[in-house]
Amino acid sequence: MLKPARTFRGGYRFKNFNGQARPVIVENQIPALVTIPLKQGFGTELKSLVKKGDTVFAGQTIARDDSVVSSPIHSSVNGVVEDVKRMNYFKRQTAMVIIRTTNTSKEIPRLEGCSVEWARLSNEKIEELIYLSGVSSLDREGIPTRFKSSIIPTEEVKHLIVHGIGSEPYNISLDLLLKDKNLLNFLEGVKILKRIMPNSKVHLSLNAKKKSIIEQVTKLTSQLEWLDIYPLEPKYPQGYDEMLVPTILNQNFPYGYSAANIGVVILNIQAVLGVYEAVCEGKPFIERIIAICGLSIKDNIHIKVRVGTSLKDILAERIKTESPARVILNSLLTGFQLNDINLPIDRTFSHIIAIPEKREREFLSFMRPGKTRDSYTRAFLAEMLPWVKRAPDTNKHGEERPCISCGFCERACPVKIIPHLLAKYVQRSLIDETIMNYGIFNCIECGLCSYVCPSKISLMNIIKDGQSKLTMQGCDSTQCILPYFNLKGIEEYRGVTKL
Repeated sequence: MLKPARTFRGGYRFKNFNGQARPVIVENQIPALVTIPLKQGFGTELKSLVKKGDTVFAGQTIARDDSVVSSPIHSSVNGVVEDVKRMNYFKRQTAMVIIRTTNTSKEIPRLEGCSVEWARLSNEKIEELIYLSGVSSLDREGIPTRFKSSIIPTEEVKHLIVHGIGSEPYNISLDLLLKDKNLLNFLEGVKILKRIMPNSKVHLSLNAKKKSIIEQVTKLTSQLEWLDIYPLEPKYPQGYDEMLVPTILNQNFPYGYSAANIGVVILNIQAVLGVYEAVCEGKPFIERIIAICGLSIKDNIHIKVRVGTSLKDILAERIKTESPARVILNSLLTGFQLNDINLPIDRTFSHIIAIPEKREREFLSFMRPGKTRDSYTRAFLAEMLPWVKRAPDTNKHGEERPCISCGFCERACPVKIIPHLLAKYVQRSLIDETIMNYGIFNCIECGLCSYVCPSKISLMNIIKDGQSKLTMQGCDSTQCILPYFNLKGIEEYRGVTKL
């Protein structure tokens, strides 16, 4: 059933950013060497089942442990294991399996028992295929199965939210993901998930601007009483779990915990397509569609790439070399700034963004009309020229200045806290119950407060610092959340997130 359009208070609509990935997909060549992290997505780090010198094939399980919250990890190529060792991977030491490719065949053995006629399969078999494929590790809480792939069992799932909103400055193309037969495959994936989560209500949230997709989905699901469709305004950070739950379910979110703790599973479009491919095609999740975005990329497209491929292999022929660029993973506002392009991708990657690195001062910058600049203040000419594409770079266009109490951060904050007030307390070392009462642990680290601040203050980082100092004093979000929620799988969630 199609529901009325919904939104939330605060947030920000990023419009017309130059460097969006076109709805074109190119299959990246199979790399000569892959490095497979043994922690990918939701779950604990696993121990390798292979050793140096072993021969492996694409889709072979190289790490698995059914006794802990995790999902199996696979080789993404046919080759020989060169080494198994711990490496620095995004600020933490992670076990890696390094595999040298010996055969570039694109054939991938199918998982045993898969069938296009999935309705004839038992629930146990469907859950096994989802788990064995590794797709059960995707998104923030994983996909519940009869294995320990999530912190709650399938029968405790009350709501399943599938989202394809695209509220970030750069987004994977929804038109590409749901093109042609992919739309039908996606809806079959939704039905499969409903089958294994029988007590759940299914909510499909889509970008309200994608009217043709919404019309197609509404028509194809008109007989499904258990599914509701929500057109949502693509306002950042609508795609966050913390915003989807209150917007769609009209429920409070347990900040500091996950949606699964209140019986809600939230998945994106690629995860659902991965479920279909696992159950109906027997395909292990060893490759991922990634959007290559930003003005420092020669051709902004989508690529399908094997897990473990180094970022150097991906960017070598794609990044512009005439000027310095900053490479950011997954999110322009909150993503990881990449300094080592030899690192491999894992199955959680969605975007590789490269924007011009600009730090030089501009003469009389305040007098420039700014027809390609984006600003919350609407002070630039770009606001009067909506058809002109914004051109983001790394230049803040000014140094940090004292807070002017403009209230922009407060107005933009999607969780209704007062960032400038919290920052003042933290900067003055007033770390006590006061800032807890002001909701410092409600911060979802979306980065909007820092983005909209005309004084260039890194408000999000200051708030994170305040959270850390409170935690060191023995205070955390527990005392703010536990009295008001009946949370499930708390110990399991803590065990995974502390690793």
